[in-house]
This record gives sequence, C-alpha cells and structure tokens, in this order.
Amino acid sequence: MNADDWSVITGISTAVIALCALGLSIWQGVLARKHNRLSFRPHLTTWTHSDAEKGVYVFEIINNGIGPAIIEEFSIKVDGKLISGEGAESIEKALKITIPNLPYKAQQSYLGTGYVMAAKERCTVFAVQFSGQPLPSKDLVEYAFNRGDLEISYKSFYGERFPFSTQEEKSKKLSQPT
Repeated sequence: MNADDWSVITGISTAVIALCALGLSIWQGVLARKHNRLSFRPHLTTWTHSDAEKGVYVFEIINNGIGPAIIEEFSIKVDGKLISGEGAESIEKALKITIPNLPYKAQQSYLGTGYVMAAKERCTVFAVQFSGQPLPSKDLVEYAFNRGDLEISYKSFYGERFPFSTQEEKSKKLSQPT
C-alpha cells in the first residue's frame, strides 16, 4: 500500500468515527430529553381518611409525581351532572346534594385555573364533620361521596396534558387484581 491508500483509509475511518460520535450524541440527547420529561411529570391522585366514630371524613388531592402540575380545569359532577359555582361553591353544592338531610360542618377548597401544584403538595378538597346522634354509617357516607366525581385537567411544565377523574381512578382500583 502506498501513502495515498493510507490517506484514503484514514479519511474514511475519521468520517466513520465522526458519524458514530454524532449518532451517539443525538441518541444521548433524545434519552436526556425523555428523562427530563419524566423528571418533571406530575401525577394527581386522591387520599381519603376518616374517623367514623367521630364522624370525620377528609378527601384530598395529592401530586405524588415528581414535577409540578399546572391546573387547567377543576370541575365537580354529581350523578354525572356538572355542578356550577365559583371557587369552592361547587364543592359546597355537591355536598348539599349528596348528604342533604344530615347535619354537618364542612371546609372546602379547590384548585383554580393556572394554579401550580408542587410535587408532593396536597390539597384538602373537603373535610366533613357530622354532628348529631346517631352519626351516619361509614357505608352511607361513602355511598354519598361516591356519587360525586372530581375532574381535573392539568399539564406538566413540558406542556404534556393529563386528565384526572375520581370515577376513573376508582374504576382502575376496582379492576386491579388483589
């Protein structure tokens, strides 16, 4: 082999190495972008707790994802019908519909459009304290609350949109094998 042949082989080898390095850099960029999207993905879920002996029931929304959730829409339905109202008014109306004849005190809150719910943040949507005797049974209260559906549309900082529905969440939990 003469010097010109080595020159050609060296040039081709250099081009192949450069193309491999470029391909690897692009692949790493794609993987980094996927990782960053996952690193900022929010995930809303519910958390409920109660003390039936004291007549206390609490319903919370938690962002247990690792990124903030930007709230786009927050709505309440009872028996499939949208409940109108400003702010927490729709939650108050829903409680009056689902537990109309029971004496109680309640606190409500909601997530407004544009609110950014941080990762690991929780929001108490409602807390109900029943009064009078006898207190309603836990089954009756759960039946009443299950008539409601909280729907939230939210997105990540990357603009990925996610729906949330308490009815769909319940369906998923019921369909999972135990």
